[in-house]
Amino acid sequence: MIIGIPRETKAGESRVALIPGHVAFLARAGHRIRVEKQAGRGSKFSNKDYVAAGARIVDDVRDCEMIVRVKKPARHSMKPGQIIMAYLHVQKGQDPLLLEALLDARVTAYAFEEIRTRTGERLVNLGVEAGVVGMYEGLRVYGKVLTGFGIENGFRALRPARKCFSAENIFAELDAAHLSNGINVYILGKGRVSQGAQEVLARSGIRPKVLWRKETAQMTRRLRHADIVVNAVDWYPNEPRIIRKDMLRAMRKTAVIVDVTCDANGAVETCIPTTWHHPTYTFNGITHFCVDNLPSAIPRDSSVRLSGMIVGHVLKVARGGELRTGLMTKNGEFAYRARQRASAKAKRKAR
Repeated sequence: MIIGIPRETKAGESRVALIPGHVAFLARAGHRIRVEKQAGRGSKFSNKDYVAAGARIVDDVRDCEMIVRVKKPARHSMKPGQIIMAYLHVQKGQDPLLLEALLDARVTAYAFEEIRTRTGERLVNLGVEAGVVGMYEGLRVYGKVLTGFGIENGFRALRPARKCFSAENIFAELDAAHLSNGINVYILGKGRVSQGAQEVLARSGIRPKVLWRKETAQMTRRLRHADIVVNAVDWYPNEPRIIRKDMLRAMRKTAVIVDVTCDANGAVETCIPTTWHHPTYTFNGITHFCVDNLPSAIPRDSSVRLSGMIVGHVLKVARGGELRTGLMTKNGEFAYRARQRASAKAKRKAR
């Protein structure tokens, strides 16, 4: 199969879906790999690296049989009958126009975020990286807010995560800042995102309050004391919101909400996904940070991790197989709901 790896088009996206080492693996398996010029530049993988791995460098990969990318494709770029693998985010109704385009083009589309084990655990997960970047930026943004209120603090000296480039440099930045405890941080959820956020706070000498999903029912009284709230809960539309619009009235005006999960109008009702170019906004006086591609701030780390998690799935699909989970569209039909019901039934039997 001819597999195309494009340059990412989303604002501020510096990752690449497949690194040269895994391109070489696919080439040895008999597949032809086409890489758009400078697709790996943001992650510091050169065109020469990809050529050495057996790929051909091209101006455009849109005509390839299969496209493997990080974020969603432009709607006009899809070809009828094509296979696309990416973070798509259409299963909760987040992007109806993209879903419509996938259906119209009769694309076979797999969403990385829904490739799961039989028990529902995600197999493609950059949660730790997202948690590291989101928490670090939460501290930095909090410092900027305090400065705006005329309050001196050590957080404002932190460099933006995107200028750090790697998790190692982020931790070095925190070590050099010598931050101390004294702020109230609430982390909602105890999964991989939460783990990454907690790692940042441990390096900063800050002890957060970490809540299970079931412990978030009475958030208003907690929000009164919160300086930073980090949402790391995997939320679905049939579930109650954790932070409603009216709850913001209870918060300090210096508080910051960091929504790493980043579902628009989701667990945090006031969440509006943002970009690295305009990462924050205020709602009812409360600063929100809702960038929806946080791992792109540490692009090489994230590209290496992502590539390692997806290459086996890419190989299976390229060989003509079908993944048990992650399928969004096929032959002009939305396939996710049927697979979701089947998966839920399998989990009930497993219990």
